[in-house]
Amino acid sequence: MSDSVRPIAPPLAPVAMHDILRDADALLALMGKEPLGVVAELANTLTVSAHDAGAWEIEQAASNVSRLASSRGPVVLAGAMRALTDAIARSESAVAA
Repeated sequence: MSDSVRPIAPPLAPVAMHDILRDADALLALMGKEPLGVVAELANTLTVSAHDAGAWEIEQAASNVSRLASSRGPVVLAGAMRALTDAIARSESAVAA
């Protein structure tokens, strides 16, 4: 290998985090318009993606939304959705810093 050619390792974690944040914003917007069954599926998708990206706070909040949206009986998602929104916002701030 010559001195002018150096291997470059892509910054996988920041790219993955950027992707998960973009996806999280889109899924969160969809959740506000869909019935509970779809909200549960979207939140589960976000949980898996957040886990894969190492976004633990988003993973936990999305998992809670999924669990609540999947439950039987009356469901109030306002608090869980706010917690998810806050987790996404904190993650966005951390990536921007």
